Amino acid sequence: MSDSATLPSALPAKTQLRKQIRAARRGLTTNQQRRASRRLCQRLARSPEMQRARHIGIYWPMDGEIDPRPLLARFPGKHFYLPALPRPGRTTMTFIHWPGALLRYRNRYGIPEPVIGGGAVRAPQKLDMVLVPLVAFDPSGARLGMGAGYYDRTFAFKHLRPGSGPQLVGVAHQLQCVPKLPAESWDIPLALVATDQRLYRCR
Repeated sequence: MSDSATLPSALPAKTQLRKQIRAARRGLTTNQQRRASRRLCQRLARSPEMQRARHIGIYWPMDGEIDPRPLLARFPGKHFYLPALPRPGRTTMTFIHWPGALLRYRNRYGIPEPVIGGGAVRAPQKLDMVLVPLVAFDPSGARLGMGAGYYDRTFAFKHLRPGSGPQLVGVAHQLQCVPKLPAESWDIPLALVATDQRLYRCR
């Protein structure tokens, strides 16, 4: 597999890029997904960033996203938290402690998430590391998400206080790497991107 998605010299508009890469990752077979998840988790487990972190934001994979959940079994002594979408009147996500139990509640996008009150809540600023899902990334740490802006709003405080809060680690299949993404003023750059093939230290 190549180091990046096969794209023309001029990147298509974000909408087209999202469509193209989402289709590519959904096209991976179940066995390819399992192998990619295993390689990703092995690579992350060896990283000093993961070894140092104690409180870690994670995500429930959907739509062909690479699966980071095996990390819970590798690190039973660490605390993992799943995001919950903003409550009414709020613009930022809530991170709720998740020990790996089956989740029955699904949010409006169909993604399983903990029920607020069902586990300890940890402020985003108090996490050590957050594994961030994405649609595309480039080696500088620029990230293209689904377009809703939840992670950018939740971690916007990092613009005002650079270096504060958790390390944001993009997590993806290698095929989601593109040569260059345009940066927007509200984008929160990633410190590290981990794929099934390599680590990119961006900051």
